[in-house]
Amino acid sequence: MGYHPAMQPTEVSAAAEFARLYEVLGAFEAYHAAGPGSLARRAPAVSGWSVEQHLFHIALATDLSLSNVRSLARGSGALVRDEGALGERAAEVLASDEQPRGVAEAPRMVRPGDDVNPVFLGNEQAGNRRLVEELEAQTAAILAAPGWISHQDLGPLQSAHWLRFSALHARHHWAIVRDVIAAVG
Repeated sequence: MGYHPAMQPTEVSAAAEFARLYEVLGAFEAYHAAGPGSLARRAPAVSGWSVEQHLFHIALATDLSLSNVRSLARGSGALVRDEGALGERAAEVLASDEQPRGVAEAPRMVRPGDDVNPVFLGNEQAGNRRLVEELEAQTAAILAAPGWISHQDLGPLQSAHWLRFSALHARHHWAIVRDVIAAVG
């Protein structure tokens, strides 16, 4: 991606991140539309989660990440802090085009159970698409937002960082989903 290790919010290409989110959301919506039979597939050598569990996780995590983008762009919210600093690990992750697999554990609030409710999943996916559309119109506010919200593993992130993380994280799970599908045929 070519980002400087300090990763200033203005270094994030909001247009590129929104394009990545639209691409991934479209793919996830297509997988969901394929129906439950294809989504329950597992490939333990690739991942302990099924396709639908990845879709569920990324739907919830994207909702959470984009909600943080919105709160920071608005400058209000219970989690918004006036001060923060981007840590070295966060800068490394955000500067990368890939997240390493098997390094972090999903927080409980976005961890899928054994069964995924397909109606809930579809509603979450639709809500994420609406949220991306809403936020895309707020690009200037996203890039200028001065506040910080902490990520569980990465520490404080600004609005543009959360946008970048959301797209990066979604693409990470998209790659895993494609590998699961390829492994099970």
